[in-house]
Amino acid sequence: MKIVSRWVLSILGSLCHLACGISEIGEFVRDDGNGVWTGPSGAAPSVSQSVVYVTVFDYPDGYDWRSNPQKGIVRCSLVVFADFKPVLKIPVGDAYCVSDDPDMHRMMDGHLYTDYSSESETVIKRDGKPLLSFDGREAVVAMCVKGDSVHTLGQKRDAGGFAYRLNGTPVLERDDGHAFGRLSDNSGDVCLAFCEKVGQSENGWERYYCYIDGVVSQTALREDIRKVWDILIHDGNVYCLATLTGISDPVLISPGGVSVLSMPAGTTMVTGQLFIAGEVPGVEMVLEAETWQTSAIWLENRIYCSFDVDMTVSSLLSSGDGVACVLNSRSADGGGTIFRMGESFTFPEGYACIGGSPMVMADGILNVGLSSLSGGRPVVWRDGEMEEIDVNGYICTVTAVTSR
Repeated sequence: MKIVSRWVLSILGSLCHLACGISEIGEFVRDDGNGVWTGPSGAAPSVSQSVVYVTVFDYPDGYDWRSNPQKGIVRCSLVVFADFKPVLKIPVGDAYCVSDDPDMHRMMDGHLYTDYSSESETVIKRDGKPLLSFDGREAVVAMCVKGDSVHTLGQKRDAGGFAYRLNGTPVLERDDGHAFGRLSDNSGDVCLAFCEKVGQSENGWERYYCYIDGVVSQTALREDIRKVWDILIHDGNVYCLATLTGISDPVLISPGGVSVLSMPAGTTMVTGQLFIAGEVPGVEMVLEAETWQTSAIWLENRIYCSFDVDMTVSSLLSSGDGVACVLNSRSADGGGTIFRMGESFTFPEGYACIGGSPMVMADGILNVGLSSLSGGRPVVWRDGEMEEIDVNGYICTVTAVTSR
């Protein structure tokens, strides 16, 4: 789940498609055929517990990546750190089919996957090398890898609709409507939820569907549904966040029945997304009153926590142990809060959380990527300790892989 505040989007909007080039970090070996550089071992170090992976965009020292005055010609690389040691870097730019958009790459099982849209096709690379491509321009909103099978969920850039693909080949495709942005695992099968619009313009309505075990079935069949905010599939169960006729507050529809999310007096829900903490469904939401907005989390049939009115949730992490999240201040000077299972910690002054997946729990330690808005090096906050990343740029993702 990821929600990025408006001021962060304005910063990232100034970052352009960059040309070629990379900057030196330690001793790397270059693959001239792809422009990819790997660290001395070419892979993550061998450890007995979790390996923490951090992806960052790196610019030449002294370059102001925040305002990006030399857009289109400045060097830039995408660097992967494993346990805070650089192990991979790839050049960024149109010539390499690698985007500088932080939402267009992801780490999975220790590999870096990037997606890129040219004028006519979508290209996916693994560790900087071509993996697959297909016709059409799609924004990949979700991806999962099972063995040699690459599953992607893409929203079409030039028109409405979406496509769920297996190794680039469409499995489920629609020319209108949208998917709910997740690929879920149901006993080894990939599943998803989506909606389609029925009827024309103002008189139209939406129908909602799930794709489970290769079968499309209509869901949320209640006649009193006015709006569906989100649908989540977990262990074969379908959860739906909706608004019903005659009930002012949103409701959670689950196999166990309907639960009303009682909102604080005088507030309404502006946005809402479902998550699972252990086996318990929850909702990350934005609440609005007459003169203010605030982020809140609903869990275990109550408002689990709400936050200051100038804070916006940028990322949320849930597990059987509870919920952690990162909140950015709406101030252009940065600042924010890390919420960890009931405790709150303030960002270092001048730092912000920019990436869409900047946090992970590894070996009981919460790792959060924070980037400096004043020109300093980015850091990973590790339960209060700071681990500096020696690049001139910002952190995009923080993930982990547990050794087996």
